[in-house]
Amino acid sequence: MNSSHLLSPFPNSWFRIATSDELPAKGVLPLRYFGQDFVLFRAEDGTPHLLDAHCPHLGAHLGYGGTVEGETIRCPFHGWQWNCQGDCVKIPYTDKSPQTQIKSWPVRELNGLIFMYYHHQAQEPDWEIPQVPECYSSEWTPLRSVQRWKVKTNLVQYLENSVDVSHLYSLHRQTFDDAISDGIEIDGPTLTHRITQKYNLSAMLVGKLVGEADGSVKTTYYGPGYDVSYYWTKGLIQFGLFTIFTGTPIDEDYLDVQIFSCVKKVLPPPLNLLLAAFVKQDVEVTFKQDIDILEHRISPTHPILFEEDGPIKPSLRWVSQFYSSDTADQNNLAVKS
Repeated sequence: MNSSHLLSPFPNSWFRIATSDELPAKGVLPLRYFGQDFVLFRAEDGTPHLLDAHCPHLGAHLGYGGTVEGETIRCPFHGWQWNCQGDCVKIPYTDKSPQTQIKSWPVRELNGLIFMYYHHQAQEPDWEIPQVPECYSSEWTPLRSVQRWKVKTNLVQYLENSVDVSHLYSLHRQTFDDAISDGIEIDGPTLTHRITQKYNLSAMLVGKLVGEADGSVKTTYYGPGYDVSYYWTKGLIQFGLFTIFTGTPIDEDYLDVQIFSCVKKVLPPPLNLLLAAFVKQDVEVTFKQDIDILEHRISPTHPILFEEDGPIKPSLRWVSQFYSSDTADQNNLAVKS
């Protein structure tokens, strides 16, 4: 993507900033994303809130030593209390109120995750991430974190890697014998990609239970930093895997990538948990193979692409809508792959 037109290197979208488990009752969590500092806290009513990190009084970081009192966070330095809108509602040693605010950010909690809406121009969100039934269903094993990585890459290359089907049976040949894109569907901020795959699971732990298998994948991207996938295979058993991939920019150079997974309960209870553990390890091994590529590749100005590579170009045209641009026509942004 041609960055000369962009007002910010970061897209405007929803991003995972924590798991629900990481923010207990009255919890306070310092965060750094998008090249800046934030503080995430859970008010006494259980609602998470996100503010810029530093108290404008004398600059203390609210995430280090700050405490939750009611629906406010108390600065550890001088005790100033800030509500979820970023207003100062109490100074313990004066009745005066400062005419200033700390910037607050939209937050949602669902699917076991906490999201913020980042917008370079501070606009409010005009779309939402939906709740995923599998995260709450007794028919699936509990959603668990696979692993978390700090990866030297950006969201454009991260998306390219995701929709690139030809690398699946090249780089990940221990898992895939073949993969064919069945096309994409775009609906505003969402993109759905369907793939038909032939799995070679003999070298993977899950292959001990599933064997050789044909399958299909449906991945839906809700903005560039969050996607959910359903994998279905037909082998010795009909196997269902659900994953959530999240990528949140730390700064212009690094992404905070975290993957989550669960499986459909198709076996007796002990074997369901064993299957989930096998899949967790296999998903981790597969993404680790991508990391070396992501951290050392470049983006050619004129890439040589074939239909068999997958819907790379249309996916990058889709993602361009999330970047604040100084041009009125974002469709004219040059796209690299």
